[in-house]
Amino acid sequence: MESNIVRKIECDVAVIGGGTTGIAAAIAAANTGADAVLIEKNGCLGGNSTAIPAWLGFHSCDGEITVKGLPLELLKKLQRRGGATRFYPDPICGSVVGINTHWWKIVAAESVKEAEVRTLLHCCAFDLSKKSSMIDSLYILGPEGVIELKAGNYIDCSDNGIIARLAGERLTRGREPDSRVQVASWIFEVDNIDFDELFDYLKEFPDDLRPFKLSDSAAHLAKIMNDEVFVMGAFERLIKEARAKGMHLERDNMPGVAFPVAGKMVSVACRIEDFDTQDAILRTEAELAGAVQTVQWMEFLRRYVPGFSKCELSSSPMSTGVRETNHLDGIYTLTADDLLEGKIFDDSIALGGYHLDIHSPDHPGLETRKPPVYSIPYRSLLPKLTDNLIMAGRVISATHEAQSSTRVIPISMAQGEAAGTAAALAVKECQTLNRIDVQGLQNVLSKNGALVMPDGVLNVV
Repeated sequence: MESNIVRKIECDVAVIGGGTTGIAAAIAAANTGADAVLIEKNGCLGGNSTAIPAWLGFHSCDGEITVKGLPLELLKKLQRRGGATRFYPDPICGSVVGINTHWWKIVAAESVKEAEVRTLLHCCAFDLSKKSSMIDSLYILGPEGVIELKAGNYIDCSDNGIIARLAGERLTRGREPDSRVQVASWIFEVDNIDFDELFDYLKEFPDDLRPFKLSDSAAHLAKIMNDEVFVMGAFERLIKEARAKGMHLERDNMPGVAFPVAGKMVSVACRIEDFDTQDAILRTEAELAGAVQTVQWMEFLRRYVPGFSKCELSSSPMSTGVRETNHLDGIYTLTADDLLEGKIFDDSIALGGYHLDIHSPDHPGLETRKPPVYSIPYRSLLPKLTDNLIMAGRVISATHEAQSSTRVIPISMAQGEAAGTAAALAVKECQTLNRIDVQGLQNVLSKNGALVMPDGVLNVV
């Protein structure tokens, strides 16, 4: 390997994955005094938020805000740019905020530069060396060749836990016992929608807006007609009609978000089973399948849905949106029962309250359960075998069911802020990540505006 290295980089904290979670981790590490390097395989920062123009998960199902700190700061920066709407309440998701994906790329770039995070785009980690329980070097493939990256601590914010896997940690794929994952979605946008015509239809059939019965569908419809953005899981009635006439549609409803003022909708209706980010052939087949499914959905919209007869395909993704891949077998595995019981852990580093939102691999519908406010323990970010590695985002130590809530963008960003802060404190204190003062970490997070306990009260010193 040594003869192939064309560049060597040293830093305090290395963050792998430049999506929303990795951005938060890198900025938090830098803000806590660390020299941070952020590695991203694509040509821009932002992850799935460069394709999905809405963030869900800042509020619990009952409307209580559960995520503040750095995620909320980044959202406010977007809002000041005109790149995000205000929050709109939602009876299932808690709230929704619309995002201009192009402004998000720009704000992400500005924010890491302002924090003096050294960023490497078009770079992908492929190997590492380890001494005892510590990662010694990470090897990155960049445009110029192999880069050796040495850091005090490493944060894995990748989409599949590649650093943990290379370090010899145990990862489980999807759910127990069959390893199946939530379906992925090829995300597409349509515009030129006549929302007046659509709303006329929904006034007649208000239950056709969401896949779950609302307490007052008509009242909800009346409210969203004046909103900039609203959540959908729509057209189950019309999909049944289309199927009866021979159309092949992969879902029982059409999930997505709608923007009435802009006359557009973004859909995640394309349903891709068993998407495997670690298999080039299977991944390619899945990416192509998602694109092909879009043809059927566009035909369905134009033929069957009022207001969509003249709609046009206006945007499509660079890659498929993935909900679930691998789960770390960490020090503590967060479960659905933990969430549904509203468990608050002594080592809590973030809160959540988003519904358990399972896009099931078993059937074309959705499964959901409503938790109270819950906490995410620091232990669920820690692997068992590697002392200078911490996880954040999709691949923390959580079950298939629990991860269906903790995976959403604001909650994952809160994990990233905690991981970045912890990694920087560990370097500063010359401690391993599993031996830092967790109450001290909580105090720093709380001082920085993050919520780590439901009442927001800590013994801050």
